[in-house]
Amino acid sequence: MTRIQMIIVAVCLALGVGGYLVIGRPGMADSPMAERQHEIMEKIRNAPETLTAAETLARLERTAVDKPDAPEPHYFIAELLRGQNRPDDAARAYQSALRRDATYVPALVGLAQVLVEMGDGAVGPDAARLFARAYELDDTQVQAGMWAAMGAAQAGDQDKAAQMMRAVFAKLPPDDPRRDRFGAMLDVIGESEALPAE
Repeated sequence: MTRIQMIIVAVCLALGVGGYLVIGRPGMADSPMAERQHEIMEKIRNAPETLTAAETLARLERTAVDKPDAPEPHYFIAELLRGQNRPDDAARAYQSALRRDATYVPALVGLAQVLVEMGDGAVGPDAARLFARAYELDDTQVQAGMWAAMGAAQAGDQDKAAQMMRAVFAKLPPDDPRRDRFGAMLDVIGESEALPAE
């Protein structure tokens, strides 16, 4: 089982059990879907490594229904769909997560990455905006800041790209190995003279 699947299982279990404790009705008659969900929950508890992608997706979808305001189930659905090479569906699921929390950084980054993949590697305006917002909310998202700057460069705004890259570069610790990569990128966009002295 991959790390992302283990995270998904843990989130599903926590949200599913919490949802059941809040809204569960043990006296109600079971339906086939309820039986299937029960079987999946038993797998999660007893043998999570045996979960199939379809079962994981079914559990996440149920969790999304049980927790309608939570962005996490939609985010993990998107991650699963993206892993299945379903970028359009993944994009819609990331958007569902963001409708529940417009500041949910993992979904901002995930949606931006999918847009880049769908654009054959080009960082279009929507992807650049999402990366920039993610970096604005969490400046530890260095890669998002870098992608936002690349989007500005690809759009032809070299000054904005250099400004964004310098801002990201300035926040890196002096011993961060990414400084070399950023220095090279600033060279490419013609702004190497703006690098702070070390």
